[in-house]
Amino acid sequence: MTNPNEDLVLDADGIPILTDLVRENETPESTEQLQKDDVSADELAGLLLNSDTFRQQLKNIEIETSYKAGEVAAMALRPSLEEAISLAIDDSNTASYEAVRKQLETALPDLLARTLHN
Repeated sequence: MTNPNEDLVLDADGIPILTDLVRENETPESTEQLQKDDVSADELAGLLLNSDTFRQQLKNIEIETSYKAGEVAAMALRPSLEEAISLAIDDSNTASYEAVRKQLETALPDLLARTLHN
C-alpha cells in the first residue's frame, strides 16, 4: 500500500491512478488479524486508535474541519465587522474632517502667498 502522504499520480482529468495491486486472495496484514479473531468493539477501537494510518486520517480530518470552521466563522462575522468598522469611521470622520478643514483654512493663505511668490 502506498503512503497516504505521498502525492498521487493523476491522469489528464485529475483522477488518481491506482498503482498498488491488490489481489483477491491477498489481505493487508492489519486486517488479517481482524478476520482471524472475533474482535469486540473495544478491541477494534483500540486497534484503530493505535494505527498510525488511522491517526493520520483523523489528524487530516481535524485540520480540515478546523480550517472550514474558521472560514465559516469569518464569513459569519464579516458583515458585523464591516459594519462596526464603517460606524467607527463615520463617527470619527466628522471630527477628522473638521480638524483637516480648519488646518487647511488656516494654512491656505500662507500656501497661496508662497506659491505666488515662487
